[in-house]
Amino acid sequence: MRRRRKTITFAVVIGVVLVIFTVIYAKGIFKDMNKNTNQAKNVTTDNTKETKKQPEITPKKEQKTEKPAGYAISLSNGKSINAIYETKNGDKVFKGVSPTEGNVVYSISPSGKNMIVYDDKVQGIILIDINGNKQDVSNMQYTASDGTVIARNAQLSAQPNYIWCSSPRFIDENNIAYISQLPWLGKTTKYVWIETISNKNQMLVQNVPESEDVKFDKLTDRGLTVISSGKTLFLTSDGNVSE
Repeated sequence: MRRRRKTITFAVVIGVVLVIFTVIYAKGIFKDMNKNTNQAKNVTTDNTKETKKQPEITPKKEQKTEKPAGYAISLSNGKSINAIYETKNGDKVFKGVSPTEGNVVYSISPSGKNMIVYDDKVQGIILIDINGNKQDVSNMQYTASDGTVIARNAQLSAQPNYIWCSSPRFIDENNIAYISQLPWLGKTTKYVWIETISNKNQMLVQNVPESEDVKFDKLTDRGLTVISSGKTLFLTSDGNVSE
């Protein structure tokens, strides 16, 4: 009987101990599960906050290159260029020519409302106004002092290297200057001429000495800069020349 009681008591004690360990173990697992769950929640919350803090990236709009406005001009060599203008506050002014690779000689009037383009194949001058109107203002013939009329095309056909007209430049809104071997046909010296656009009158500038080397430079308040044999002169539209 005593042995049986001891056995029963021992079994009860063992059972109580097992129950206590089971309860403690279960509580530990439960705490770990709660801890892991809370960490997962914190990570999710932190990621959400970081996502909200990141600025939204707006895709850049593609910039469109606007084609410059201009008027097409056909040259005698078969090429075509554009007289480019810009508009500011509804006012149009010429800016240049395009393309520039062809080394086309041109000049813009002081107001920006007119442009002349040199047609080098025929040694002619094309005038275009800011509205796109074009006209040929070339000197088509020369009348010698004895009354002989010499046509430009005939002279260039007979002497292709003859300089009938080159380097036209505006002096003012109604007058342009150009360089020519006229009035001589058998000499290579060059002279400065002035053409009045409104009536196409041609005038030889007497006060610029003949030279093998004549060129134009900037238009200034004193007139168009003319450099002849290294000497700098200033030409006005009425033919006056000053140093």
